[in-house]
Amino acid sequence: MKMEEMSLSGLDNSKLEAIAQEIYADLVEDSCLGFCFEVHRAVKCGYFFLDDTDPDSMKDFEIVDQPGLDIFGQVFNQWKSKECVCPNCSRSIAASRFAPHLEKCLGMGRNSSRIANRRIANSNNMNKSESDQEDNDDINDNDWSYG
Repeated sequence: MKMEEMSLSGLDNSKLEAIAQEIYADLVEDSCLGFCFEVHRAVKCGYFFLDDTDPDSMKDFEIVDQPGLDIFGQVFNQWKSKECVCPNCSRSIAASRFAPHLEKCLGMGRNSSRIANRRIANSNNMNKSESDQEDNDDINDNDWSYG
């Protein structure tokens, strides 16, 4: 029997109440089981007791909202030089120049393909000139005579 064919008027109150009670029990069981799983995971992963801290230790982590200080309460110096270390050549570079340096240092980016093409062309030209010299060397070789 399909659900559309079954009408609620054909069921008596005891059957309707039993169905409603079963649906209610399933919902309560699912929500309780979900809560138990969340608590179990929090205990196993170690973050269940993170909210249980004393107020004195929380003062160390409060956000500071005073002019001239950053959110940690330290003096903010806008002009302080921030430097990064290049992972390729281990040079210390200003943070504002780090991306362009890394692009050139690793040979990546827009201009690197042009530079690579020039290097390949130059190396091919050098190889051709060396092979031309070898051919000329064979022609001008006095040790070998024809016929």
